[in-house]
Amino acid sequence: MTERRITPAKSLAAGLTWARRAWVLAACVSGAMLALSTVFYLYLAFVSYVVEKTGSAFRTGAESPAFQALLDFSGSFDLGLTVFQLLAILFFLRWIWLSVTLAHAVRQGSVRYAPWMAVAGFLVPIVNLWMPLLTMVDIEEFAAVQETRPTGVLPWYPAGMVLTGILVYGLWQIVSATPVDGFSDPSASQRLMQVAALGAIANMVLLMLTYAYMHAVTPGLELALRELAEAQGMASAAPLADGAVQPRSGDDIPGPNA
Repeated sequence: MTERRITPAKSLAAGLTWARRAWVLAACVSGAMLALSTVFYLYLAFVSYVVEKTGSAFRTGAESPAFQALLDFSGSFDLGLTVFQLLAILFFLRWIWLSVTLAHAVRQGSVRYAPWMAVAGFLVPIVNLWMPLLTMVDIEEFAAVQETRPTGVLPWYPAGMVLTGILVYGLWQIVSATPVDGFSDPSASQRLMQVAALGAIANMVLLMLTYAYMHAVTPGLELALRELAEAQGMASAAPLADGAVQPRSGDDIPGPNA
């Protein structure tokens, strides 16, 4: 029977730090772009409202060259936003993988899923309705045990993240499923832009909840990293403690006249 490979604490610490910082950077850029998108969607809803009531976009600024330039740039802007959102998701999943790996290395059974299964739970339809919640709750409880503090009765951050993620997905599905000719109706266009703005706001809330969750469990994970480093250090020194012969330097080898 082969022994399970344990990831060195130093590698886990570096990976967790890198993943968390990379996620924060991608989330900040995504959040700023989502805020701009919210303003743009609400402005389009306002223009649609004026057109619906008056039959003209006069004095709304919709006929200005600046607005037309914004419309031409919107495609590239949306593509950039999608890229940063995907990067944020990848960095967060990397952080989840390493957090679960750390929990398993420090205390077996503290997290119910293996790292690959925990990450897959975020991606596979249907099971991603409950597996992410269970994984994040396990990580939160593991971190709380390391800090010797009690956890709340309800997992507010994980539950809020899952529910907000479902809301974001549902709102964007409504917008993306709308045919292009549906935007020609001012009333329908106004409602769709309001839904899109609500989706962008919900996405920003999801980013804030994710940051709060990662910030809450980071101290416990750092304590676990310290514990793992100490355990691995004692394991590497165990042969010497058992009476093994230490390697000798060149000064310890007797010369020919000794």
